[in-house]
Amino acid sequence: MNQINEIWLKPGKEIPILAGHPWIFSNAIDRDIQGENGQIVKVKDGKGRDLGLGTWNGLTSIRVRMLTRDQEEKIDVAFFVSRFKELDGFKKSGLPKTTGYRVVHAEADGIPGLILDRYDDVFVFQLHTAGMDKLRAEIIEAIRKTFKPSAIIERSDLDVRKLEGLTNQPVEIHHGKIDEPVVFQENGIDFYADVLHGQKTGFFLDQRDARLAVGQLANGKRVLNLFGYTGAFSVHAALGGAIFVATVDVSRQALETAQKNFEINKLDPEDENKFLFLEANVMDLLRDREIPGSPYDLIVCDPPAFAKSEKHMPQAIKAYTDLNADCLQQLGSGGILVTSSCSGRVTPEDFRNMLRLAAGHAQKDVRVLRWISQPIDHAERLAFPEGRYLKTAVLEVI
Repeated sequence: MNQINEIWLKPGKEIPILAGHPWIFSNAIDRDIQGENGQIVKVKDGKGRDLGLGTWNGLTSIRVRMLTRDQEEKIDVAFFVSRFKELDGFKKSGLPKTTGYRVVHAEADGIPGLILDRYDDVFVFQLHTAGMDKLRAEIIEAIRKTFKPSAIIERSDLDVRKLEGLTNQPVEIHHGKIDEPVVFQENGIDFYADVLHGQKTGFFLDQRDARLAVGQLANGKRVLNLFGYTGAFSVHAALGGAIFVATVDVSRQALETAQKNFEINKLDPEDENKFLFLEANVMDLLRDREIPGSPYDLIVCDPPAFAKSEKHMPQAIKAYTDLNADCLQQLGSGGILVTSSCSGRVTPEDFRNMLRLAAGHAQKDVRVLRWISQPIDHAERLAFPEGRYLKTAVLEVI
């Protein structure tokens, strides 16, 4: 890849970069340059000292996304192979009995714009930025060299690419053959990941720690899993000793996959005395009628992101508040709510305040048993608070 002109920063604007922040905004640059979006650019501070290399995009307020502090390093196949080996070794060591995890978590792992998930020996990647889009061939070859995978799938079917001047890419198999969901392990439990048609890259890997907590809390309880998708929380609850588990989702296809996830773990989804799979809108279910299988001792509430942008924040907070109040009203003394928000714009303090208001609306006195954040393969970088998005609270009604 050809390098474009050097970028010089305004005095003092190098400090976030020196601390490890990967973004350089337009107002930090002494002067804009003319260059092809996605090209590599050299970055210098206001005194001309080298700060490293990044990818350039003149269409966005984030002009440069840093890749390395070494201005002599080549951004090629070897660069990605080295990063992939280091990251995979670090993450694998902290995830026993787990073959499905995120190898590269974009900015938090020093490769802005790239998501790379592995499901055993199948690898799925997403390219979010113009810089990574131009490096597609190098990334694919690095995955092949590093992991010798049975298949490599690209899932760059993302609306966020439009902000980078890119179009959505159709799902594409770049290596190997695959036409069905992939089986992988999470803490010794088997799951299917629909890498071709499922949400994200095929599975919500980031809720691993929360699912483990639910499995540890579920023994002897009646469990309601809202926004259940493909039933991962439900499987953990059932294997953890729950006496009844209900999985609710608006998608019939997701619930069918949930039943398959039960079957692969030797749980009988047809046993109506123990399991219920309910196709329903969660909001309507909570507000308009009694929930089948009530009462419940443990409710899992893991909704989609409500706050897509800053302008959606007020309505998102209200929606989260109402939803959690409705959940708490379903629980009696000793009942447990495991509730999450994956909206990055909702801060941990916003989340805590929202739950306090929800408890007030539900007229429930609630203690906090545990706060759960992102797992090791989605780890937060201290210098990059923008990457902190996942929040889960384990609450008990007193």
